[in-house]
Amino acid sequence: MLGVRVTSFNENLGEPEQDANSALTELDKGLRSGKVGEQCEAIVRFPKLFEKYPFPILINASLLKLADVFRMGNNFLRLCVLRVCQQSEKHLDKISNVDEFVRRIYSVIHSNDPIARAVTLRTFGAVAAIIPERQQIHHSIRGSLDSHDNVEVEAAIYAAIQFAAQSKTFAVSMCNKVSDMIQRQATTANMKLQLIPILQYMHHDTNTAAMVRTLCLNLLPSYPAQDFVLVTLNTLTKLAATTLVDIPSQVTLLLKYLKNDPRWEVKLKALEHLYELARPGAHLWPPGAVDEIIEYDAADVVKSRPLSACVFIQVLVESPKVCYHHRHAGSKLRELCSKHSYSMEAGIAARAIQIVTQILCCCFDERLDVDDAEDVIVAIETLILVLTFGDRGCSKDLKAALKCAVRLCKAEPHYCQTFVELLGSRLTDVNDYTIVVCEALGAIGSLEPETLLPLMDVTLRLLTAAGSLSDDVQTRTKIMLCTLLFQMMSGRGWTREAETAVLAAASADNKLWANYCIARAAIRYGHHQIAHLVFKQLTEQVSSEHFHFWLACLREMCRAEALLSSDESAPLVTRLDKAIIHYNKAVAALKAASTPSHNLAFQTEYMKIRVEFLQCLAQLIYTCNILCIVPPPAIAATIVQNTRDEHQRHGYITNQLRKCAKEFKNCGDLHWRLYQTAFDADPATLENMQILQQMCVLTEQCVECVGTGGARIRDGPMEFGGTRSVRLESRPLVKGCADAQAVAQHLLEDSTVATITHKQAEVLKKIAEVLASAPLPIPRYFFQVLQSTSVKLAISPQPRVLGEFISVQAGSQLAVKVEGVIQHGMKAGLFRRIQEVVIAVTSQLQSGSKNKEAIDAKALEQVSVLSQTVSPHKDFFSAQFLLAFPRGGQYSLAVEASVVDEQGNAWKTGPKSSLTVKVPDEQKLAPITVPGMANNSNVILMPEDNLFARPAQKKQ
Repeated sequence: MLGVRVTSFNENLGEPEQDANSALTELDKGLRSGKVGEQCEAIVRFPKLFEKYPFPILINASLLKLADVFRMGNNFLRLCVLRVCQQSEKHLDKISNVDEFVRRIYSVIHSNDPIARAVTLRTFGAVAAIIPERQQIHHSIRGSLDSHDNVEVEAAIYAAIQFAAQSKTFAVSMCNKVSDMIQRQATTANMKLQLIPILQYMHHDTNTAAMVRTLCLNLLPSYPAQDFVLVTLNTLTKLAATTLVDIPSQVTLLLKYLKNDPRWEVKLKALEHLYELARPGAHLWPPGAVDEIIEYDAADVVKSRPLSACVFIQVLVESPKVCYHHRHAGSKLRELCSKHSYSMEAGIAARAIQIVTQILCCCFDERLDVDDAEDVIVAIETLILVLTFGDRGCSKDLKAALKCAVRLCKAEPHYCQTFVELLGSRLTDVNDYTIVVCEALGAIGSLEPETLLPLMDVTLRLLTAAGSLSDDVQTRTKIMLCTLLFQMMSGRGWTREAETAVLAAASADNKLWANYCIARAAIRYGHHQIAHLVFKQLTEQVSSEHFHFWLACLREMCRAEALLSSDESAPLVTRLDKAIIHYNKAVAALKAASTPSHNLAFQTEYMKIRVEFLQCLAQLIYTCNILCIVPPPAIAATIVQNTRDEHQRHGYITNQLRKCAKEFKNCGDLHWRLYQTAFDADPATLENMQILQQMCVLTEQCVECVGTGGARIRDGPMEFGGTRSVRLESRPLVKGCADAQAVAQHLLEDSTVATITHKQAEVLKKIAEVLASAPLPIPRYFFQVLQSTSVKLAISPQPRVLGEFISVQAGSQLAVKVEGVIQHGMKAGLFRRIQEVVIAVTSQLQSGSKNKEAIDAKALEQVSVLSQTVSPHKDFFSAQFLLAFPRGGQYSLAVEASVVDEQGNAWKTGPKSSLTVKVPDEQKLAPITVPGMANNSNVILMPEDNLFARPAQKKQ
């Protein structure tokens, strides 16, 4: 749930975990073995070692050892080292001794064995990113191109491709030689086919790129064979995509081959190259190019080719320029889409509908007039009806059509009703396509949940039918139907029929995971009473103790939230006290459910803050009741006169209200701190925490308005997350904030009176009632982590013994080097990426070494903070600090990392490490006396005369 753990090197089951030094030592023993098999086994383990410990000192030492094996071993071992270099490309730039690494590898280039020279050239090509400008290697590649051994020549071509991609100097210098070899009659055709791809990297200056393009254009008529045409067109396309200035001429050339060349492979490759040029430079295409493709598509008689053209045009319409020019119904592109939207081939129809949907959505976003939008809706409806007719089952074309429907609903919400009626008519029975139809309805319902209400009876009927089925597809359908019901009932009261149907579907004992998913969906939409009943059944049906406590935590949390939002006649204070008790039980169960690999830190902090907020609400109600119970003191007038605070006339309640305001402020700060740690959270979770923080801010403003009279209450509506509309699961919370804000406006009526009235106390209690009764949707990040990102630090120097201190001489400075690596889960950068890493080093004096009385209390409070912002390169970063210690004593060093995403937002993700530094006091040593021959003839040695004494030695 909290990320993917990197596997260890020791793949044997039960083998203990190793640190970096132990693993490297074990592999070094394998490298020095006399058996080739053990050497190969050690070599192939190095890529995993680099992934687990991606720090420069280890990678540098490892690759130097591998370079020695390459220099001394046989060709098979060299081939293994080559594979290691190819698999560890992102770690190569961490080699510090590049010269030594190259020297050891380069010594093999002078071998008499052409195979050894070929492996050496390929190894240099694999590490070309770190040695792009090595002239001796450039010379070796050029020399090997003239070799008589084909294996060595092919290796030289591979190395030339790699170096040309990295080095401008090499690319320019090789241009003429490659051109001569291609045009030379002695060069074989197979060799020419391998040499032509080198030309795609000759784009470093305008003249070279123009010369290479001219050469390739001359090759096309000279070598009309299919293989030469395909390779040359590919090279020209790659060159044009990089330079951009040649895109118009390259598009014209590809269109020429598309229309005139009779070979099917050439036509297909021309379409693929047009597809490649559509993404980077659709706005650079010459006028009429799209119309030519459409004319070609219309004249084509082969039914499989319109699909390729539609795939290409689908990428092309991602450009706003293309959408703008073809937004009218009379354009050739719209006519092509209208023709293919009703094609007998479902794939062609789906592609055509996707194209026209992209055009409509782009025009809707830009507020442009669109022609025949209703015809597009009819085409989508027709395709959905055709694909859901009979037992055809679910297909990717149906998913594409449903995605188009959801996109149009997002762009224009008034289409929601139309598509809900259509999709609801297809929910006649539990079929293979019922799941994707329910998913589409759920996506539309998250936009406009009111449109799903007419499907209540159909959903209940299908849920009753699917509740007794145990097939996997039908079980997933049951979960989706329950989710639709939760969306329909969001912010509404449950009917007996709906509650009975959901509980009956979740009571099956053979599908416990499905029941858990139903309860999880219920808790995400704020239906805590339903979730509590389901979790109550699941608590005793798990095989692990940790799972048992996790379900017990969810059960207690749902019980607490159900008490708060229930319609019972119990007073609010009683419900709050009971909810706090259940939440404390949930926190205790959550601690028991935590494991070292899953510490559940976010879940624990989230629930603790919720308990804190409920306690603040209860304290606010107790404080408001004080106005009727505790009268002001007899000296209230004197206190008002001395403090010049008119609110002190009411005595105890004034200070209590101000204390409540401070507690609400602290609770809001806790929400903000938790928000800053949730770097991997999805947008809905971040929105949830923002709303909860705003609830604390609103309550704080209301209490301060009564307790101090100087605060202002927000007049306008609240904005959450900067999104255009709040998500469905967060709307109950937003509604609670809006209702509380409307009630809070009554406080402004008595703002001119500098007293605390009973009406204001009742308004505060009403605000607490509204906020406590608002259903709390538990965010997705509480259950599931879709993006996992962690930062791993390595700090040097380190003490020799763990837990000991680092000794620094007085008057000297300590150099601290912080290295780190960013580790990702399965879906890296799903929501946000790390742009920069901020390293902060905090130094604070803890105590003096001996003379504690000489240490001032203010000196202990002084904190030195140094920070540095670094940009990670291939998920690696490093920073260096130079720390000074002004006086002797024991210092505490704290190294903490925080990240900055691509939007410039700071996140306090950690980790945090600490070190202890001990600095001896600078004290003058007493003179050392050596007894002389007589009592009065002592020889006095000053400390600076004792040349052989150790610096830390204090006693002779």
